[in-house]
Parts: sequence; C-alpha cells; structure tokens
Amino acid sequence: MSFNGVIINKINGGLGGAENPDRVAVMVLGCGAIASTLAVNTAYDLLQLSDAEVLGITPEHDDTENRLDHYHLSEVFRLSPDSVIHLIAVPATTKVSDLKNSADFISALRGIEGVNLIATAGLASETEITNPNPVSALQQAVTGSQLLVDALAKDHIYIDAVLLEGKGSYLTPLINTMEDLRTMASPNVSVIIGQDRGVAEQKAAYAGYAAVGSALGMLLVRAVHENLGSVDIEVKPQDRKGEANYTLTDVKRQRFISAGLSNGKNFNELSAADQKQLDLLGYIFVGAFAGFVGLYFSNSHTCEEQDSDYSFIERNCIWNKAARIIRQTLIPRVRSKVEADPSTGYIKGTTIDDWSARTRKALEVMLAAGNCAEFSIYIDPKQMAVPPIINGKPKPFKIAINIVADGIVHEFEIDLGFTNRM
Repeated sequence: MSFNGVIINKINGGLGGAENPDRVAVMVLGCGAIASTLAVNTAYDLLQLSDAEVLGITPEHDDTENRLDHYHLSEVFRLSPDSVIHLIAVPATTKVSDLKNSADFISALRGIEGVNLIATAGLASETEITNPNPVSALQQAVTGSQLLVDALAKDHIYIDAVLLEGKGSYLTPLINTMEDLRTMASPNVSVIIGQDRGVAEQKAAYAGYAAVGSALGMLLVRAVHENLGSVDIEVKPQDRKGEANYTLTDVKRQRFISAGLSNGKNFNELSAADQKQLDLLGYIFVGAFAGFVGLYFSNSHTCEEQDSDYSFIERNCIWNKAARIIRQTLIPRVRSKVEADPSTGYIKGTTIDDWSARTRKALEVMLAAGNCAEFSIYIDPKQMAVPPIINGKPKPFKIAINIVADGIVHEFEIDLGFTNRM
C-alpha cells in the first residue's frame, strides 16, 4: 500500500483574475497614448493592477498629468479583486458622445468577447449645444452613450450598463436645479456623481471627479440581480469574507473615509430632502446610513422613467443575460426543419415541445444562480409550419417568455409602539 496517504495534484490557473461571464467590463480612459506602451483604441486585458502599471498607467503618471486613471483602476481591483478588466484608452480630446461615431473605438470594443459593461472616466468634457435646439453637456454624454448601446444591440452585443462620470462641471450647485436624468430615455446609462472626498481634495484638478472606478468595482463584485447600493453582497472576495457588510470604506487604505458629490458638496451637507431629490432625478451618489458604519452607493438608477421596467441596472442585467442565453440556445435551430401537423398545417406539438424544452433547460441556470424567481415559456400552437412571406422573407415564429424578477428592498417602514399585553 505504501505510505503516501495523501496525494496532491498540482493544478494550474488558480492565480490571477478569473473573468465572470456574466460581467465582462471595459474601462474607457481618456488618457491618450502613453509612450510606446499604451496605444489608443486598443483593448488590453488587465488581470491585476500591475498590468496597468506596465502599460504606463501609474500613480506618478496620474500626478504628473493631473489625472486619476490609476486611481480608477485601483478601485476596480480593490473592490472586485478577482475580476479581469479590459482597458481601452482613447485620445485625450475624445468626449463620451464621440465614442458612438469612432470606428476605431467600436472595433476595439467588438474585439472584447462578451463585453457587457462599459465605464468611462477622464474623457474630455462635453460642451452645451445651443443651436438649433439646446442640449446640455450632460445630456449629450447620456444620450450619446445610449445611441452607442442601441447600435451595438443591432449586432446582438447587449450592453447591460454604461457608467458615466458625472463631472462636477455638469452639475449645478443646487440640488433642486439639477437636470432630470429620468427624462433622457436612456435605460442602459447611469450617471455616477459620488466621490471620495479624500481624493477630490488632493488637487484642484481632482475636485470635480466622480468615482466611476469604485462603481464599476462594486458592480463587478455583485451577481447580475444584486443592486449596486446593497449594504451587503451575496459572495464576498476571499480577503473580505469575515466582514459583516461590503462597504466602500477602507480605513487602512484611507479610501472613502468621507463622501461627497462631484459638484463639491459634502454628503453631510445633504438634507433628507436633498437625498430624496437626487434619487428622484436618477443620480447615483455615495453616502452613509445614520449610526451605521461605512459608505455605500445610493442605488442603481438608470436614466429612464421611474415606472419603467428598466429603471435599475440589475433589471437590464437580468434581461440581457436572458437574451444572450435564449439567442445562443435557439441559433442552432435556425433553418432547421419545422414539422407540420398534417391535419392543420400548424407547428407539430413535438417541435413546440423541443423548442420549449431547449429554452427552459438553458434558462434554468438563471434560477440556479438566483437571478430570477421563475420564468414562463409559451409558443402559440396556431402558427403555420410554413409561415407566410412578409417583406420578402418568412414571418418569424413567435415565442413568449416572461421572467419573474425578485424584488429589491429599498426601504423598510416599521410600525413600532407600546402595548399593555401581547
């Protein structure tokens, strides 16, 4: 028998980032090219922060150029250490609204397999358009981003969210005069205006920054159904498993000791009415619960009407994940034979059962992952097996799929009082 006792097999691949197929993110930085190490409109894979430093994105480069590129990437890896981040640098003059028209940028983006999250930071500032119709700088960035998302969707590249840096220059000093993001009809775009005051106060050049890297890290560490502002998360990284909650605050690294808005206002200066107004307008900021430790993002708003099904990031993530799964499941059946019921000419029941079973089996991974509560699939049996020709091509077969989403606790309302007896 020998005295081996325990046999240990060497396994490769345990170090470095491990990309979650539900979260494939690209950070777009407006730093331009850096010497011979970083080219513009080229996608780079970052397994850890040192990979960015090899490319020339270092704290020293940030300091010299009055930028926060290294800081944003450090925040992504601090908050989601197991993630792989894709990086695309664009020319320093590039505005967010320019990205949708940049063939080179879109080509680089297409080269990232499965990309579904985009974060932009440190790009050139938008300018207000006054003629013929007034369009604010902020709206240009928001609607420009949504147009990019819409164009990619036509090629079946589904972007869950674009996280935009809501620079202080885009905001008014008064909360009640800020623009209403809910009117911008951009359900895949979210505007981050929260910031780490410790970073903003380091230099005048940093004063109007917004914590996009922190938001991306907090999104990557969560499952698709989790809210960006949740106090805790379902699966913590290894080095934070002993913590009760998942806060932005890190005392050892002096990160997020205090928070504010990119327009210079401290969170502690915001009244309850101010915070409510920011929520109503659709902004994402950073704050704290009175008497509770740590700082957190306020919510996962998108630039869409409040009563829309797509007014929160997680709802878009769930819909897009289902869309990707369904498409990959049904493509192998495209141009395959559709059996006909000889008595009616409708689709035969066995074909309906096959399509339904394939789709259900594929979507069950979302149930297992806790992404949704349930789903239903219905295929109308009264569809002709040989469909009519409409506009030169056969009418598509219709499948109705409904997803039952779990809810998110945004607030508790407690009735608390005294009684003489139970």
